Order: sequence, then C-alpha cells, then structure tokens
Amino acid sequence: MIAWGLLDCFLGYRVFKVTIAVLGAITGAYLGLIAGAALGLHGAWSIIGMVVGALLGGGLAFMLYLASVFVAGLLLGLTLGMLLFAHFNPSLALIAGCGLGLVGGFIALKLQKILLILSTALQGAFRALLALMFFTQHLDWAYYLFQRPQNIPALIDTHAWLLPATLVLAAAGVFAQFGIKDNGPTKKDRADCGAKRK
Repeated sequence: MIAWGLLDCFLGYRVFKVTIAVLGAITGAYLGLIAGAALGLHGAWSIIGMVVGALLGGGLAFMLYLASVFVAGLLLGLTLGMLLFAHFNPSLALIAGCGLGLVGGFIALKLQKILLILSTALQGAFRALLALMFFTQHLDWAYYLFQRPQNIPALIDTHAWLLPATLVLAAAGVFAQFGIKDNGPTKKDRADCGAKRK
C-alpha cells in the first residue's frame, strides 16, 4: 500500500490508465471467483473463472477511461474535503467532501491532466502515510480505507501531523509529475513535420 501510494503520488498521471486496468482486473478476478463458487466450480475451473473475470474487468476498466477521470476528480474533492474540514466536525467533513467531490469530478473532465495529477498526488500521499502508520502506530489502515472510510475525518482530527504531512508529500508529488516531460513528439510536432515534407 505504501509503494502504491508513492507510485500514485509521483507518477500517477503517467500510470493512471494502467492503474485503472489493474484495479479493474483485480475486481474482475474477485467477481469471477465469486461467480465460480456460486456455480459450484472448483479447482481449475475457479482459476479459469478468475482469469476470465480479470481480463474482462481490466478491459472494461481501461475502456471506461472518462468515467475513471470523473471518479479521480470525485476522490480528489472527497479527500480534500475530509482533510480540510476534519477539525470542525466529522459529518461536516463528509458532506463537504461529497460536495467538493462532485465539483472535482466535473472539473476533471474538462482539465484532465491537471486534475489527475492533483488527484493522484493527494490520494497517493494520504494512502502511503496511512499505510505507514501501521509500522509507526500499529494502525489498521485497511479498516479506514475499505471498511470504515467515514471514520477518516476523526482519524485526521486526532493526528494533527497527518494533514500537513499529506499536503507536503502531495506537493512534492505534484511538482515531480509536472516536471516529467514526454519524450515522444506531440501531435503539433508531427503535423509540422508533415507540412514541411509537403
């Protein structure tokens, strides 16, 4: 979880499509396993069900890129709202996070690269620090991320260092992602090259 968080924080935009496909594959494999168990399939058949589910889930997630962009913006607003309003009231933090999440989702569709960099940097930083707390404070990070995410504002409120540490790490990730240049020629470069040949 720490490695995934740091990868998202510093390289999130470049690996976003791959990350979405991998998450889709994991979800598809899990659903394939459940479907196989429901149909009474065991042994090699359950493995085949997982593989088929992973391929379908990964392919579908990769094709649903725009929906993923919206979700990334949604998660950015949600995370930001919970971080900023956690000290006021946990319920207010959740409501503000949901509102900012919807706004972030629609903005993400218009400003994909910027929002994806901000989203992956902030979420990755928070995820990495939360997982790191397992080693420093024996915190059950999976409980907060997967079982009771509504308790995250209370967690942020009781750990005063978590907000500034997340923002500093996220800022470093944003600078790193904006500093990465694509080495390949752009569409404009290719068009200019074709015009010169003519």
